[in-house]
Amino acid sequence: MQPGARPAATGTSTGVTVSIARDPALVRTVRLVAAAVARRTTRDEDFVEEIRLAVGEACALLVGPEAASLDTVGPVEVRMRLEDRLRVDVRAEGQVSVSDAPTGDIDGVEPWGLLRGLIEDFTITRDSVGTRLSMSWPLP
Repeated sequence: MQPGARPAATGTSTGVTVSIARDPALVRTVRLVAAAVARRTTRDEDFVEEIRLAVGEACALLVGPEAASLDTVGPVEVRMRLEDRLRVDVRAEGQVSVSDAPTGDIDGVEPWGLLRGLIEDFTITRDSVGTRLSMSWPLP
C-alpha cells in the first residue's frame, strides 16, 4: 500500500480482512472495524470494548516505533472471523520483539502484558517473513 493510500477491506458473511499501511493513524480504523465485527456476535458492550482494545493494541505493536525501525514497508493485515469463536489474526512483515521493553510502558501499562491479560487464547508466531498475533474468544 502506498503512503497516503486508504485502507482496503474485503468481507464475507462470516469475516472481514483489513489491510493498512504502517501508519499509527490508521490503527483507529481497525479498532472501529473490530468493534463492528464484535457487535455482530450479539455479546454485550464490555465484550465489544475488549475486542476493540485487544485488536487496536495488537495493530499498534506491529505498526509502532519498534516495528518502524525494522525498515519494513509491507502492510499490516487484520483478519477477523466469526466461527465457533471470534478469531482475529494480525500479521505483518518483520520480526517484532514479543516482550515489553523496560521503558515500554504507557501510563504504567505494558502493551504485551495488556494483551496477554485480556486474552486467554493468544499466540505469537514468527517466521522468516514476519510476525502473526492470533487471538480468539468463545461465542455463546
